[in-house]
Amino acid sequence: MGTLRYINYIITIVFSVCYAYQFLFIPLVWLLHKKKVYTKSEPHNFAVLICARNEAEVIGDLIGSIRSQTYDQSLIHIFVLADNCTDNTKEVSEAAGAVVYTRQNAELIGKGYALTELMGHLREDYPEGFDGYFVFDADNILSPNYFEEMNRTFTAGHDVITSYRNSKNFGTNWISAGYALWFLRESRYLNHARFLLGSSCAVSGTGFMFSRKVADEIGNWPYHMLTEDIQFSVEEILKGRKIAFCPTAELFDEQPVKFSQSWRQRLRWSKGYIQVFRGYGAKLIRGMFRGSFSCFDMTMTIMPAFVLSIISALCNIALGVRGTAMGDDMMVVLGAVGQLASSLYFTLFSFGAFTTLTEWKHIHTSAWKKLFFMFTFPLFMFTYVPISVAALVCKIDWKPIKHSFSVEKLKCEEADMRTANAERRRRRRMAAATSICVVIAAAAVIGINVYVMAKGDDGIILSAEAAELDGVDCIVVLGCETKLDGTVDDMLEDRLDCGVGLYENGAAPKLLMSGEKHERDHDAAEVMRNYALASGVPSGDILTDLECESTYDSILRAKELFGADRIVIVAQEYQLPRALYIAGELGIDAYGVSSDYHIYEWQSVRECGEIFLRVKDFGLSIMKPEQTEETETELAPDEKAEISLPASKGVFAYCSSV
Repeated sequence: MGTLRYINYIITIVFSVCYAYQFLFIPLVWLLHKKKVYTKSEPHNFAVLICARNEAEVIGDLIGSIRSQTYDQSLIHIFVLADNCTDNTKEVSEAAGAVVYTRQNAELIGKGYALTELMGHLREDYPEGFDGYFVFDADNILSPNYFEEMNRTFTAGHDVITSYRNSKNFGTNWISAGYALWFLRESRYLNHARFLLGSSCAVSGTGFMFSRKVADEIGNWPYHMLTEDIQFSVEEILKGRKIAFCPTAELFDEQPVKFSQSWRQRLRWSKGYIQVFRGYGAKLIRGMFRGSFSCFDMTMTIMPAFVLSIISALCNIALGVRGTAMGDDMMVVLGAVGQLASSLYFTLFSFGAFTTLTEWKHIHTSAWKKLFFMFTFPLFMFTYVPISVAALVCKIDWKPIKHSFSVEKLKCEEADMRTANAERRRRRRMAAATSICVVIAAAAVIGINVYVMAKGDDGIILSAEAAELDGVDCIVVLGCETKLDGTVDDMLEDRLDCGVGLYENGAAPKLLMSGEKHERDHDAAEVMRNYALASGVPSGDILTDLECESTYDSILRAKELFGADRIVIVAQEYQLPRALYIAGELGIDAYGVSSDYHIYEWQSVRECGEIFLRVKDFGLSIMKPEQTEETETELAPDEKAEISLPASKGVFAYCSSV
C-alpha cells in the first residue's frame, strides 16, 4: 500500500500547488478592501432579464424586490420569459408589473436557450436597446440598494459586473448551507480578491449584468453549454475583458435542499466544466503562457479539482481492491485513504470556517447553525468526488429545480433571529469565554508537551550505547496490549526483542517486565515473562510487575518496590520522552532505547493520545503520589528463589533459577 500512500501524497501536493494562490487571496481582501470604492453615479437605462420555468411561487418576490429599489424605477424595465411553464408564472409576473414572453420548446431546453429567445424579442420590440442588461433567476431577492451599487461600478467603466451572492435558505440543512458557504467564499475570497488585484472575476449563474457594448458583440446570447455562465466568462476573458465585482450589491439566491436535486444540479455543472474545457481549454492554456493570470485562474477554476478528484477516487478504489485481493491489511488501505481525506477535510473546513466567521453578519440563520455547518461543509464538498466520476460517463440534460422559499419565509427567519438577539449575545459571551479557556488549555497542552519532550529526548540512546553503560540495575520493558489469545502483537514483540537483546549484550543483569493485569485469562507481564523465557533468558533474571496501571506507575514501582536507581527503559520512540521525564522527576538515572522495528497500525491514534498522556504524567510528576506498598523489594541477590508480596498490595514475583 506504499504506492497508494505515494499517489495520495502526490495528489495532495499537486492540489496545493494549483490552489495555493487562493490562500493568498484571503489576506489580500482585507489589506486592499478600501481600494476601488466607487462613489460617482450616472443614470443608466437597464433591462432586467428573467427566465422562469414554473416559478409562480417565488417570481413575485423577485419582481417586488426590484420594484423596491432605491434606484430610479423609470430606468428599470423588467422582462420575463415563461419557459415551458405549466403553472401561472406568466400571470403572476404580469400582475407584478413585468413584460412577459412565453416559449414552448421541448428540444432546446435550458437557461441559455431561453436567454437567446428573450434577447431576440428585445431586439425586435426595443430596437433602441438599453444601457445595460441584468440577468437574474426567478428565485432571487435583491437588497434595496442593489441597482444603485451596481450602477456605481457600471459608471466607473466596467462592461461586465457580477455581484455578492448570498442565500435565502442557508439554515435549512447541510446541503443548502454547503452551497451558501461556497458562494459566499466565491464572492468574498475569489471574485472580490480578483477585482482588487485587477484580474478578471467569473460570472456565477445569476446576479450579473453586461453593457450594451457586450450585448451588441454577442448578439442573442450564443452560450448554450450546461454551464452557460462559465462559458460566457471564459469568452469574455479570452477577449481580454475583465469582469468586475460589486461587493456592496447583495443578491439572495435559493439553494437546493434535497440531495437528489443537488446531485442533478452539480452533475450538470461538472459536465459543463468538461464541455467548457473541451471547447476553450487550449485557448486558456495558450493565454496562461502569454502571461494572463485571468486565463490561469479560470483554468484552475474549471479543471484541476475535477481531474484530481477523479484520479484520487479511481486510484484509491483500484489500488485498494488490488491490495486487498493480494492479502494486504485492509486497515493499511483505510489508513492511506483516511490520511488523504483528513488533510482535505481540514483544508475545506478552514475555508468554510474562515468564511463563516468573516461573513457572519451576512448569514441569516441562528448562531449554532452557522457553527455546525462549518463542520458539514467539507462533507458537502466531498460529494463532488462521485459526482465528478459520474460526469465522465453519464449523459446529462438540463432539468429544472423547484423553488419555494418565499420572502415571507425569509422574513419569518429574520424575525426569529431578532427575537433571539439577547440569547445570541449571551451565547457569544459564553463562546468567547470558552474560546479563551480553550486557547489557554491548548497553549498549556502544547507547552507541557514541548517541555516534556525536550527534557526526555536527551536520554534516548542507541542499543550499542546502552551496552556500554555501567551500574544499570535493570532493563524496564514497558508493557502494552496483548492479543486476545494471550500472545504478543508487533509492538510488544519489538519491545521484548529489544529488551532481550540489551540483556544479552550486558546492558543490565535483570529484565523488569512491567504490564497491566487484565480481566482475561492472562496478564501482560506474565505473557512478557514467558516470551523472555522462550528467548533464553534465565527465570532468575526476570522480574515481573503485574499491577502497573500506567507508565508513571511502572517507573515509580521500579524505584520504590524494586530499588532501581539506574535503569534502561525500552518502548517505542513516541513513548520514551514521557517515560524518561517521569524517571528524571522521580530521581532515577534513566536512559531510553527505541524499539521501533515495525510500522504499527493505528500509530497516529496512539501518538495523538500520547499528547494528553504527557500532560497527565506531567501533573503526576508534580504531585508525586506515593506508592502505598509498604514492603520494598530490592533487586535481590541471586540466591533468593522467590519473593512475592501480598495480593492486597499488588503481586510481584522475583524468581531466580534454582
